[in-house]
Amino acid sequence: MPEPLYLSRVPLTTIHCIPVKDILQATSIRVKTLPYEITVSAIYCPPRYHNIKQQDFLDYLQTLSPKYIIGGDFNCKHPLWGSRLTTTRGRELAKAIHATNYFPLSKGTPTYWPADPGEVPDLLDFYITHGISKSYMEIEPNYDLSSNHTPVIVTLSTTVITVPKTLKLHIEKSDTPTGIYLIREYN
Repeated sequence: MPEPLYLSRVPLTTIHCIPVKDILQATSIRVKTLPYEITVSAIYCPPRYHNIKQQDFLDYLQTLSPKYIIGGDFNCKHPLWGSRLTTTRGRELAKAIHATNYFPLSKGTPTYWPADPGEVPDLLDFYITHGISKSYMEIEPNYDLSSNHTPVIVTLSTTVITVPKTLKLHIEKSDTPTGIYLIREYN
């Protein structure tokens, strides 16, 4: 029996390449953790295939285990995961996500930085999860590498990840005179 491979000291049970036509390129591993097995998949959707349909995405997603994280360059845009506009491919992936109750995971910030100054940066790299609560995941961009794509790193924890509250410049309920007094006092 071969020695198991390890990813951050977690044994990997299977390594396989999922053939899904030429339109999706994906490699997956299954990781057995204490409570369950998770499939972690890296995906690349080449931009030359513009006619990817909802069923193509569903065919791929159905090859994975009940709990999974897929991350990569989907080369599609939709506000559901934070892109500034919608492309045809993005619309098809969003339909697949809605039809199956999957969850897109991103920071909502650009991950693609075009070399052409006439193009606008946008979000193309993100994750899709299923069967794993987002309370156990944290996502962050990594600006250390030099590429036209910003790598996005997801951390999966065995405990709930607490996220500090975002500071706001407004108060939801306020007494206007008291609010003005507090602002003057602060200055």
